[in-house]
Amino acid sequence: MEKYVQILGSLNSDQKIDFLEKILQNSNELQAQLIHYFTNDQQENIHPMIDFNKTVREEAQSYQAILEALDLEEPDYDRWHNRSDRYYEDWELAQEAVEEEVNELFDTFRDELLKQISQGDVAGMMAKLTGLLIACYEADVDDPCDNLGDPQGYFVTCLWQIAKSLEIEINKTILNSTSTANTIKEVMRCFANGEANKFFPEIHDTLMIVILKNNPESCLPVYDEFCSLAICKQLFPNSYIGATRIANPDKWIAEAEKFCTVNVGVAKDLLEYLSEYDKAEFHRNARIIFPVFQRELVELIANEMDDQFDPDLAKVVLVYKINSSRQIADYRRLVVLFPANEKQEYIAALRYKSSEEFYIQVLEEEEMYDQILEFARTIDSWLPKYPDIMRSIINRFPTTCFQIVKPRIQNLLDKNMGRHYYEYAAQALLFLASNEKNWADVHNLVLELYSLYPRRSALRDELRKVGLMK
Repeated sequence: MEKYVQILGSLNSDQKIDFLEKILQNSNELQAQLIHYFTNDQQENIHPMIDFNKTVREEAQSYQAILEALDLEEPDYDRWHNRSDRYYEDWELAQEAVEEEVNELFDTFRDELLKQISQGDVAGMMAKLTGLLIACYEADVDDPCDNLGDPQGYFVTCLWQIAKSLEIEINKTILNSTSTANTIKEVMRCFANGEANKFFPEIHDTLMIVILKNNPESCLPVYDEFCSLAICKQLFPNSYIGATRIANPDKWIAEAEKFCTVNVGVAKDLLEYLSEYDKAEFHRNARIIFPVFQRELVELIANEMDDQFDPDLAKVVLVYKINSSRQIADYRRLVVLFPANEKQEYIAALRYKSSEEFYIQVLEEEEMYDQILEFARTIDSWLPKYPDIMRSIINRFPTTCFQIVKPRIQNLLDKNMGRHYYEYAAQALLFLASNEKNWADVHNLVLELYSLYPRRSALRDELRKVGLMK
């Protein structure tokens, strides 16, 4: 149990009221939340405190004027800071200066929206955000030097950053459920009627589902509105499925299955629920969803699937996961699903499709030491990698390991000078000497290098550091 819950349970009514009054006195935001929350509740016929569409149009015009006033050809270089302390070409400096100026502008937009939601004014916040969305789409921004690339696309990226900040603030704010329901319905009508141009409704959908999850009492009226405005089911699938889950629980799974291949949020919610309550349906839906949202849902599906229940699905998921993250634990799960010949083909293919490190891990896992030796012998890799490649075979094939690495040490020192190269050579020699059978050969090679490069004092210093010279 959370500490605050324990303390709250121990307080009497007077203590709770005293604390509430004191915290309200010290927070303008909480005072505003209180006003919005209870003022709306006391209205018999609740209407938005603003004319939503009119406010959206006014905000859109205001934001559009601000965006079109941006000078993307001659940015304000006084705003720009060289945070990486490196030399910039003129075009790089201009591009970064423009991006910084635009980012600072959108930061001011974000702060305005955060202030409204922190005060409980969800209608005002959503109207402003909708107006900003329209402005980002319709603004005719002059970018002759192509500093932003696609200004509209860059603005959308900024909007997503704003949405992330708003999501955090919404989760901290107490909102009136009736007000939130009315606001969401106004947003839906605004998009359905073309006021918002149906431009990137995903941003609004992301915030609407957060609001609904925090205010489940809003779901029934919002669900009814979705039933009246069918187009909004496509525009806001997360919000539709979220509202359906509360308002019509018998229907939500069937509805989620209709949208699970077009919206990753719906797909995630559906799979999380089925993984707990219906494993067979989880696997059936995972087969359909995974090809569409591999990157986004691979961890969820891999963690929840039963490899033996659907081996074909498990193979596909684990192969993808291994290609992405190269974890030996995933390989162990995968190989038990392979017949012997398929396993060998998969391992052989890893040599060319995976990193050296992971390929060696797999060979070690399978105790295929001859193949590790063959790999070390035939590749021409960077010298510092050989100790890792040979770590499991140095004590099985010490002489052969020495014969493989020796010419690579000689070649490195023949072609390169510098302390870091000498350090690589010293570490490779130390690795070879870790097997006592190589001690004499390593000692002779050190003497040979001393004779070949008598003036390289840094080389001798690195050899002394690892204990191979006195």
